[in-house]
Amino acid sequence: MSNATYRPDESNAAIFSEHTWLQGAFLAAVAYGMETILYAMSVHLLWTGRKEKNKKRNFGLIVYITIIFILGTLYMAGLLQFTQQSFIDDRNIEGGPNTYEDIEFSIPIDMLANVIMVMLTWMCDIVNVWRCSIIYRGAKVPLYVVLTIPSMMYMASIALGTLFLKQVGTVSASPWDTPGVNWTIPYYTMSLSLNILVTILIVIRLLVCRAQITRAMGKTHGAQYTSLAAMIIESAAIYSSFSLLFLVPFALNTTTSAALSQLWLQALSPVQVVSTLLIIFRVAQGKSWNQNTIATITEPSAASNTVGGSRRKTSAIQFQTNVVTTYSDIGSKGAITLQSLEASQRTRTVDFDETKTTSGPTEEV
Repeated sequence: MSNATYRPDESNAAIFSEHTWLQGAFLAAVAYGMETILYAMSVHLLWTGRKEKNKKRNFGLIVYITIIFILGTLYMAGLLQFTQQSFIDDRNIEGGPNTYEDIEFSIPIDMLANVIMVMLTWMCDIVNVWRCSIIYRGAKVPLYVVLTIPSMMYMASIALGTLFLKQVGTVSASPWDTPGVNWTIPYYTMSLSLNILVTILIVIRLLVCRAQITRAMGKTHGAQYTSLAAMIIESAAIYSSFSLLFLVPFALNTTTSAALSQLWLQALSPVQVVSTLLIIFRVAQGKSWNQNTIATITEPSAASNTVGGSRRKTSAIQFQTNVVTTYSDIGSKGAITLQSLEASQRTRTVDFDETKTTSGPTEEV
């Protein structure tokens, strides 16, 4: 417990707001640590895993994540410097750090963080739209139908983000206090709506594919593409959930909820970068969806094992009734004779086990 003697002469609401602000900076620092680790691991996998067929893609992804990592580092530098100025360098301002944030939100060091935060949102949102397009390739629904609304929302997010920067760049204005139209809610609502829509689209697609794969090939087949972890990462659900933690209290617009919103706002950008880097990391691991995923995980495969020097396979024969089919394998222990017992012309499928030796000719009788 703090000593009441040393308590600043501020209201409980102002002190609570300063608590959440400082804690938000700590939370952002934790997310940045995760961002740094994921960046290093992704670069390593992309560089060591480059081959002739994916060399250009891997190099492009390395450039992309390097850019967002540099921007994320600059964001943290601006955020922490502004926090330091508020709580240490300029702490004698009347009203304390809480007032400092409201009236000094547009100073250069904080505007650096604000501009980078919006740029990172744009760069990370486009990755989510890209992943949605990859996952929906080969679907029955035309790709342009799936991407029309997300693309329009992305363009709207760019426009609203520009207006948001103009607002917070005005002297004595902030997301919580502005003389004109407050573009904070429209901007973050549009960005959040885009991410939620993409999240829903991706999860629906993965659930449908998982149901189809499970019916055809069993629960474990293709699990790396359709597991719960895959859905959370591929759909950037982490960032969508975190955005709600900021936007809901901010929209309530009470003294307590406004203080809570800034706890999440400061960590919002690093968390979005972490969410994007998780997607790139899965790409680097070869576990993410691509245009060939459906074909890959639904290829008919035969479970095989070796018994007593012989190879045992499960196969299927399609034949029409009224036809006698005999399968014989020289060197095997026996022959399998399949003979229809009905006179109809329906096509039937019979599954059977064939036993083949590793040597010896095969004859068809």
